[in-house]
Formats: sequence, C-alpha cells, structure tokens
Amino acid sequence: MQKRRPLGAIGYFLMGGACLLIAVVLAMGVRHVVHLLPVVILGAPGVVLTFRAPVFGVRHGPDGLRYSGLLNARSHAWTDIREVRVAVVSGTVYSSDVPELVLASGGTDQLYMLSGHSFGRTRNRRVVRLVAELEAARAAAS
Repeated sequence: MQKRRPLGAIGYFLMGGACLLIAVVLAMGVRHVVHLLPVVILGAPGVVLTFRAPVFGVRHGPDGLRYSGLLNARSHAWTDIREVRVAVVSGTVYSSDVPELVLASGGTDQLYMLSGHSFGRTRNRRVVRLVAELEAARAAAS
C-alpha cells in the first residue's frame, strides 16, 4: 500500500499546533466564562488541524484507494473507479487542479486536500504526477 501526502499537510499541522498553543495560553488566564469564547474559536480548529493533518492523503494498493481529508475519509475499490483525471476548479486569479475519480456509477469524487494551484494553461506537476500514478495503479489492478 503506497501513501501520498500533500505538501501542505505540514503547514496545516503547524497552524493547528499554533492555534492550540494560543488557546491553551489564553485558557490559563480566563477568569470569566465569557472569556472562553476566544479559547473555543482557536481551540476547536487547532485540535482538528493538529490531529487530522498527519493523516491527510491518499493510500492506494491492489484493492483500491483510501482518501483521508480534513473531516472525512472514504474508500473506493478499483472496480468502482472508471478513470482518474485532473479536474480544474476555476477561480478569478488562479485555478486549482484537483485529482478526480470518475466512478462506475456515473458520479465523480474530487480529492480536494490533494489539489494544487496552477496559472493559465500550465497544470500543477505534482497533481499530474499523482493522477498518473493513481491511473497506473487502477489500470494494473484491472
């Protein structure tokens, strides 16, 4: 089973750790219940990012793939996947390249935590390599 993690996962982990640290420091000085609001605002995302960032990514093997995102994880067998391709999510300044699974049922599943930014017609090389790797694994399994 191979695992690929997005480069930004370390940034999410560090940001979550910083939020969590600030929330703990703020909580130590709280004297009234009202002052817990900033602790909750910083602490909840801090906990989510700190503990979920290390598991961001996609694992794939002969049976299929398992994607772990920010709040959810899902699995697909290779028989359920018809194609793996790069989807482009357009924006006003730049666009994002997102790995997209075309499912046998006719739907799609975009792997947002593995996306990368691109400008103009140039595709994000990291996303293109990941899609090629996943497509090769899918073709080898079928």
